[in-house]
Amino acid sequence: LNAYAGRLVLQAHPIDARVTHFGESGYVRLASRDTLVLLDVAPVGPDYLPGHAHADTLSFEFSVFNQRVFVNGGTSEYGTGAIRHAERSTAAHNTVVINGENSSEVWSGFRVARRAYPRNLYIEEQSELVTVTCSHDGYRRLSGMPIHRRIWHFSESALIVSDQIDGHFDHAIAYFHLHPSVSISFIDADSWLLQLSEGQRVLVNIEAGVSQWSPSFYSPEF
Repeated sequence: LNAYAGRLVLQAHPIDARVTHFGESGYVRLASRDTLVLLDVAPVGPDYLPGHAHADTLSFEFSVFNQRVFVNGGTSEYGTGAIRHAERSTAAHNTVVINGENSSEVWSGFRVARRAYPRNLYIEEQSELVTVTCSHDGYRRLSGMPIHRRIWHFSESALIVSDQIDGHFDHAIAYFHLHPSVSISFIDADSWLLQLSEGQRVLVNIEAGVSQWSPSFYSPEF
């Protein structure tokens, strides 16, 4: 079974894209005059010391006009309570949750068991388009052995985020967390207009999947 978890299109008009791949850490930076995108195609941490890891593989953050738009949940505390558990979860990050499970098994305050490893990273730079593709194997521990693959297309007119899941699974949710300063106007069920705090606007379209809004949280600092 192959299925798309979603396809998100952000129209924010990046221009003159520049790509930086931080190979040792595993992150990719896409930048233009007005837009910055940070892609997490990294292991969750070193195998010998992964205690600070979040289950955040293939997540990203998106800023435009020097304002944050899509953000991961952040870290506000340590310990073993519900907040710590929620902030380390896959659902607290801009990535895909399959069958309600975390992509890496994070538990207690600083424990990690079976974890996701990024695979098949591919970066292609063309004159008017940058494409970054990566997959991870964190969900292969599930019975259907699903593989999540994400593609980012960064162009002059849009950032397109496409998710594909190969394998058997019951359900999948792609999370996109908005910064609290962003306000939302609904055009229709699958099109939204995001109003930034300084007056600029970003158009968001869902081209595959079904969108649904729910409350979230953001921790800007410890």
